[in-house]
Amino acid sequence: MIYMKVVVGLLFDEEKFLIGQRLDENSSYGGYWELPGGKIDEGETSYDAIIREWKEELDIDVEAYYEIPNREINGVDTYPFLLRFKSGKPKLNVHQKVKFIDMSEIKSYKLTPISTEIVYIVRRSYSLFLRKKEKETQ
Repeated sequence: MIYMKVVVGLLFDEEKFLIGQRLDENSSYGGYWELPGGKIDEGETSYDAIIREWKEELDIDVEAYYEIPNREINGVDTYPFLLRFKSGKPKLNVHQKVKFIDMSEIKSYKLTPISTEIVYIVRRSYSLFLRKKEKETQ
């Protein structure tokens, strides 16, 4: 039974992506790392929600360039997005830390269940979503 709809986003910079550590006092998975996102408001599209949530949580303007098909994870209807940076500098509005990590580092972080599932999905299709830095030829 689905009791909530949420969006989560992966913001890539080269081969690294941004994760945030929830505040320790958060009643739901305090201290865990996550892909930032949040609840979809009544009447809001998933696209609008991911843009709003990243602005509210991190003060970063993003563009959603790919929506991974939504799926139920632990009773939560989850809408994952791949994001491009537009502007802003991360602020710690709802996180105690944020950092960019490489996919190979992910096992070193205790992720929320939803983030774990989405990272697994992206990892299986890793090469489709990440662009290697093009070598300059001169």
